[in-house]
Amino acid sequence: MNIDGEEGIFLSLNDCTALFPGLKRNESSLSNNERLILLRMEKVLYRNLSIQEMEELLERTGVSDA
Repeated sequence: MNIDGEEGIFLSLNDCTALFPGLKRNESSLSNNERLILLRMEKVLYRNLSIQEMEELLERTGVSDA
C-alpha cells in the first residue's frame, strides 16, 4: 500500500547490484537526494550479500576503502 500518494518503483537485489557500482563511483557528484538513494541501496546490499560478494562489488566501483 502506498501511503504517501506518490508513484514508485521496486528495485530487485539484482537491480541494486547492477546500479551500485556506477553510483558509488560518482558519489562525490551526486545530489543529496541521489546520495540518500545510494545509501539505502548500500544498506540493502550489505544486509543481503556475503562479505566476499560485497568486496567484489566494491572492487567494481573502484572504491578501495569502503
